[in-house]
Amino acid sequence: MKKHIGFVGGDQRILNVAESLIEKGFDIWMCAIDQEQEGQMQKFNITDSLEEIVENSDVIVGPIPFSQDGKYIFSPFSKRLLEIEELVENLCKKGIPLIASVIPENTKRFCELKKVKYYDLYEKEELAILNAIPTAEGAIGIAIEKMPIALHSSNVLILGYGRIGKILSKILKAFECSLFVAARKISDLTWCKALGYVPVELSELKEYVAKMDLIVNTIPAKVIDKEVIDNIRKDTLVIDLASKPGGVDFEYAKQKEIEAVHALSLPGKVAPKTAAQYIVEVLLNLLDELEGEKIES
Repeated sequence: MKKHIGFVGGDQRILNVAESLIEKGFDIWMCAIDQEQEGQMQKFNITDSLEEIVENSDVIVGPIPFSQDGKYIFSPFSKRLLEIEELVENLCKKGIPLIASVIPENTKRFCELKKVKYYDLYEKEELAILNAIPTAEGAIGIAIEKMPIALHSSNVLILGYGRIGKILSKILKAFECSLFVAARKISDLTWCKALGYVPVELSELKEYVAKMDLIVNTIPAKVIDKEVIDNIRKDTLVIDLASKPGGVDFEYAKQKEIEAVHALSLPGKVAPKTAAQYIVEVLLNLLDELEGEKIES
């Protein structure tokens, strides 16, 4: 297994992942983490140079998400702006792979152009499922904090019945909510009915949103548009869990005085240690796969 790992950018999850790997005997290099994290940083090899970290690593692990704008590496703990293209150029010279999460399409194309292998952890089904747990818990935490009424007996609408929607529905049902779930697939709506949720077709949203105390969107498409927002009460809380740009017309919601929260990267905010454990598990499996590929070739 590759034992020298370089981490570029990232939040508390990445620091926790790096700490866990040190305990497992890995040699860890870090770049784009400022000294405010000094207590943890003493355990790692630190560099400000992308060239140096690539030179001393068998694989580079990027942050979650890899980038928020498609140009710079996501580095909330650093004042430096690190260009993705510079990292990929260095990876090309060394011939080592990039492992990251939510890699932008333009970055994937540039890696392919430079013949740099890349692996997106968020395309691993096991990590996507595990991350749905703290995401759902984080959404419930926001709801409890911001809603003026109890979740118990409230009307809650969840948009989407994917990984997050399934777990969120199960947890909220335990709060004795009146639970409505909107989905596109007939099979999903049938499962919702079987589990005691009220199934809602997406085309019928306007007819249901006026009754809701809480609306949680998990669909990465503009499903809560102006037409839907016009039917939402002002005292309804809307939480959007979809990745940017989200599934809510936030500008229009603000005009209508409806509180809409775009809750991104919840696992790293509400449960960084747990999220890190999930990443370590999936990362180690991937490193084993890469080692297997190397032996076969």
